Formats: sequence, structure tokens, C-alpha cells
Amino acid sequence: MGTLEILYAAIGVSAIFIVAEGIMLFRCKRAVKSKLAQIEALNEEVQAARSLDEATGAYNYPFFVKMANLQIKMARRHKWPVTLMIVDIDQLESVNLRYSFKTGDAILKHLNDTIRSVVRSSDVLGRFGGSGIFVLLSECDIENITNVRERIEQKIEQTPFMQGKKSIEYRRSYGAVTMYGKQIHLNRMLGLAEDALARAKEKRKEIVIFDKEGSEV
Repeated sequence: MGTLEILYAAIGVSAIFIVAEGIMLFRCKRAVKSKLAQIEALNEEVQAARSLDEATGAYNYPFFVKMANLQIKMARRHKWPVTLMIVDIDQLESVNLRYSFKTGDAILKHLNDTIRSVVRSSDVLGRFGGSGIFVLLSECDIENITNVRERIEQKIEQTPFMQGKKSIEYRRSYGAVTMYGKQIHLNRMLGLAEDALARAKEKRKEIVIFDKEGSEV
């Protein structure tokens, strides 16, 4: 075999190795990409588990505060009104005693799912205490709060909570507060919304709404 033929043969062998290395590298990159996607999906599941209340599917309190502050930051920038509403189940303890805690949790989830179905995807829902749901409504002023409540009540009437073939009714109270633009402070809103809810329960009203000064409107 001549020198030229030997050179061609060497080049051919080298080309084969290069192609093989390229194929192996491509497969390795694809495998790494697949593993990274699996890790990212797992991280999302872990994050969801950390951020959601197990019983209702709403945000837990710490994550609700985080998401609410993001909405409030935007509202301040654009001078939008923001409403914080609490929807609370009256005497949930009686439901738990009469039926079970599992039934009580299912009713809470029914309430959360109902609210979620009638508000916007941008509105933020969180677990309130042991018996209610926070609802942060951006671009929602005092005039619109009663409309939101009516939509929730209408939806519950249309699709009541069912246990087997039996419907279980549960009474709800609403407390809300509205603030505007740079006046919005989440801690203040949380306190006023709870005060409004307490007054609604005390006065046996369906809903009590406070302004930024804590006066009923």
C-alpha cells in the first residue's frame, strides 16, 4: 500500500471517529436536556407543594402575602384600586362536628373552587385562618365588590356542595376593604378586612365594606 493510500485510510478512520464522537455528544446533550427538564418539573411540584394550602388549593398565608404584594406594587404604579375581601364560612366547627373534619375541608375547597371560577386569573386567593378564603382583587373599587359577592353566591346556588346525593348548605360572611394607588398597604388592608368581617358577623350582615380609614361604606 502506497503512502497516499495509507494517508487516505487514516483520514477515513479519523472521520469515522469524529462522526461517532459527534453522535455520542448529541445523545449526551439530549440526555442531559431531558434530565434538566425532569428536575425543573420536580422543582415546580415542590414549589407548588410549598405555596399551596393542602385542604383548599388556595395559596398558603406566606405565599399569599408574597403574591398580594406583587399585585399591590403594580397597582401603586398604575394608581389602580385594590380590594381585599375575606369570604368566611360561619360556624364551620358545627359542620365538622356534625359531619367530619374531612367534610369541612371539602366544603372549604368547594368555596375556594367556586370563587376561583368567577374571579379573574390575575386575582389572588389565599387561605384565611381555619374557615375562610382571602381574595385580592386588583382594579376593583367599592362599587364592584358587591357584584363579585353576588357572582360567588349565584355560583354556589347553582352548584351547591354535594356529599353523595345530598347537598350540604353552609352560610358565608364577607368582609372587604378597598384602597387606591399609593395609599395601599397590605398589613393595613389585612387588619381592616378582618375588622369588616367581624362586624358582618356581629351585625349579621351579608357583607361589610370598609374604606381606607376603616369606616363602613
